[in-house]
Amino acid sequence: MVAWIHEDITVKRFGAQQQQVEMIVFVGAESTGKSTLAQHLADRLGAGFVPEIGRFIWEEKQGRLNADDYVEISERHRAAEDAAVSQASSSLVFVDTNALTTLLLGLCFGQVTEPAPLTLLRHADECRSRYLHHFVCADDIPYEEEPGVRENANWRTHIQRLVLEDIERRDIGYTVLTGTLEERAAKVMEVLSRIEPDRQITRAAA
Repeated sequence: MVAWIHEDITVKRFGAQQQQVEMIVFVGAESTGKSTLAQHLADRLGAGFVPEIGRFIWEEKQGRLNADDYVEISERHRAAEDAAVSQASSSLVFVDTNALTTLLLGLCFGQVTEPAPLTLLRHADECRSRYLHHFVCADDIPYEEEPGVRENANWRTHIQRLVLEDIERRDIGYTVLTGTLEERAAKVMEVLSRIEPDRQITRAAA
């Protein structure tokens, strides 16, 4: 088993009124392990965690959403991120999903139509600078059906391709994560240590 230890992490300021905290976001289709990995890393590092707010709203409304609902999802998700940053006791916050996926899914499900709401478009555009790094969780793990699920295995493959196309079109730097939970976590820490050389992030065997 691998235990993660981080200390003396120096990061740039996120927003003029916020603590010195960086957000790390995990994107990808449904059932690619985003939530599990983000929560796992937050627990290991004592860092902040922001769940996928859209899932809660989707379940509350049983999937019957419109464009205004997607704007609400994006706004509430960003508010949760800002709250996590302002309350963070660590210099990292791990985030499950962002406005890129919110906009993409809204369009794919036909619940957001062109022209998309300006707020949603702006939030998606701001993702490029809002996060320290984007990690794309690969669809190389078994697909798990869940109550109220929005996709199936074939749909997951389709959405995963669109996620990658969108992030590349926007010229956003990203890393694809594959393998087991521990392999993915190890890759995240490796990438973060390269992105921020001043961070003192070490890995130790338990």
